[in-house]
Amino acid sequence: MSDAAAIGGQLLAARERQGLTLAQAAESLRVDVAIIESLEAGRFFALGAPVFARGYLRRYAELLGESLEEVTGRYSSLREAGQSPDITATPLLSTPPVVRRPRWPLVLLAVLLVLGALVWWALGVRHV
Repeated sequence: MSDAAAIGGQLLAARERQGLTLAQAAESLRVDVAIIESLEAGRFFALGAPVFARGYLRRYAELLGESLEEVTGRYSSLREAGQSPDITATPLLSTPPVVRRPRWPLVLLAVLLVLGALVWWALGVRHV
């Protein structure tokens, strides 16, 4: 068993001892269930940069009553051993879709402003 899997197994066993479901743990930490699943499977690369994985580990260990020094120390030794998470991997977290708004109302407003300015200028020139 790899060190990453051992950390995940420790967290899984602690969660089961507490009688928490994945959804309850995720709700308590205010994170997506996929994050809890990644932590318990030892897939730290799926959490993004190492700083995020370390933060999630700390918060999850606190929730479960596990020793912070032990969990974060094992994670640090895992990273120092050259098995650091690949920060180029795509995280499991989904991003909201980008909503593109139509631009024609802005173009119409700009045209009306230009026409209004031209009419104002033309009426102003005739009275002088």
